[in-house]
Amino acid sequence: MRSRFITILVIIFAAIGGLYTVLSLTHVGQGEVGVVYTMRDGVQEEVLMPGFHFVGPTARVKAFPISQQQLVLSNNPADYNSKEHQDWHVDAPAEGGSVKMNLTINYNFMSDRVIDLYTKFNGMDGGAIVEGMVQNSIIAYIKEVTPRFSVMDIYSNKRSEVSQAITEYLNEKLNGEYGIHVSSALIIDVQLDDNLQAKIQAKEQAKQDAEKAELDKQTAQAQAEVDKVNAETAKQIAITKAEGAAEVQRIEAEAEANANRIISQSITPELIQMKEAEARLEHGWVTVQGGTIVTDESRSTGGN
Repeated sequence: MRSRFITILVIIFAAIGGLYTVLSLTHVGQGEVGVVYTMRDGVQEEVLMPGFHFVGPTARVKAFPISQQQLVLSNNPADYNSKEHQDWHVDAPAEGGSVKMNLTINYNFMSDRVIDLYTKFNGMDGGAIVEGMVQNSIIAYIKEVTPRFSVMDIYSNKRSEVSQAITEYLNEKLNGEYGIHVSSALIIDVQLDDNLQAKIQAKEQAKQDAEKAELDKQTAQAQAEVDKVNAETAKQIAITKAEGAAEVQRIEAEAEANANRIISQSITPELIQMKEAEARLEHGWVTVQGGTIVTDESRSTGGN
């Protein structure tokens, strides 16, 4: 009977010990640190790193993410990888009106600040702090940045500059207030009301029309220059052809004159006498006129 009682006590103590061990173990996830609080000692000065830890059954451990987390502020459920989601877009004021902005905020808690945050916010963990306070603060701070820019800046050509300004301002505010570092705040979509959309489209159309008019002007100027060059080239070609023809005529005239001069110089009295002598030997009486032999026969023929 006694041995049976001892066996039962051993089982009871083993169960109690096992339960105590289970209740005393806690797990800190990867990319997180844990803040430990006990009724006897209060908040411990050292945070728990990722892994399993023996902290006692009465200790409370709250996790804070120190790896990069993402907060989505959007009216598009697809941005949350969901079919339905609460609308968290930001109605941002800007010069010339306001816009609906969807953003992603990449952030993390700084490990050396989490113990103070736990104390400051009465034992809330990192997720509760972000959901309950940080998210609303971020929306308010974004609305303090966007009035520096126009609707057109946010909607189109300066979106990256706006994102950078929001990132810097959020770091300035959230670092001191919540011990949060913001690595980036990215605008993923901007939506306009119908009135603003019509104004921007009209402005864009006017810009395109002005660019087209300038391009047409430049094209016309370029064509005029081409036409001018072509006309000048044609003129030079015509002048060159005319000069060439004139030169040919001059050369031909000069050659003919030279030929006549040579012929004229070659007809001497001695040549005429020689020709007459040669002709008389062949034809009888002849005369030589200007280098041409004239016989009695040719005279009589000319007389007929």
